Amino acid sequence: MNKDTRNAKRITKDEYLSLFPDDKMSNSERKRFQALKEAQKVRQFEIELYWKRTGFFWAFITIIYTAFFHVLCKYIECSNKYALFVPCISALAGLGFFFSVAWHLVNKGSKFWQKNWEKHVSLLEKPEIGPLYDVYLNPKGTLRERWYPTEAFDFSVTKVNMWASAIMIVASLSGAIGIDIWLIREQHQAWYFVLIPSILILLFCMCLVLRSDGNKDVKLTESKQAELNMIQIL
Repeated sequence: MNKDTRNAKRITKDEYLSLFPDDKMSNSERKRFQALKEAQKVRQFEIELYWKRTGFFWAFITIIYTAFFHVLCKYIECSNKYALFVPCISALAGLGFFFSVAWHLVNKGSKFWQKNWEKHVSLLEKPEIGPLYDVYLNPKGTLRERWYPTEAFDFSVTKVNMWASAIMIVASLSGAIGIDIWLIREQHQAWYFVLIPSILILLFCMCLVLRSDGNKDVKLTESKQAELNMIQIL
């Protein structure tokens, strides 16, 4: 086993609560109350980070495609004379795909940690302040509420954002493949100028998907599924 591997075990709800003893009288000394305050703080921080990251990727993708269309237009205006533009166009199209994939993976990672801290708050709040975060408006809205422009409906904003990033992956990949095919047809003698940037970016995308999980060093010491889908690092 790698010396950097951290062992972990699945825990039940009772085992989770036992990690935060409630054996003091003062709130300032009670671990469970302090843990609830910290969990609420980190949960809010994760939500804020989620939208900041989304804004960052939107800005970056917009800049990439602005540069892409600028270079493409210059290439067409110059009647395809400048072969140097070919790898630039291919690379920019590939970068649009790469950052679309990165954006979607960041969305999934952010959603995971947001759910993690929501679970902590849900478990800790009940004995302290009651089920505040578990009581909300009935989400089973009507068909009218779903489609009517001025009615509220419980759409998941994070799911909408994740679907948007997934569609962006498909659109950017389709665009990159289409522009590469067009460039190869335009530059018969310089097809490798088109494919080399695309292949390199595709390899980076594969590394991003396969090597970016944050808890790959955690090894579960048991396989039994506990009632609470949480683990504790030993």
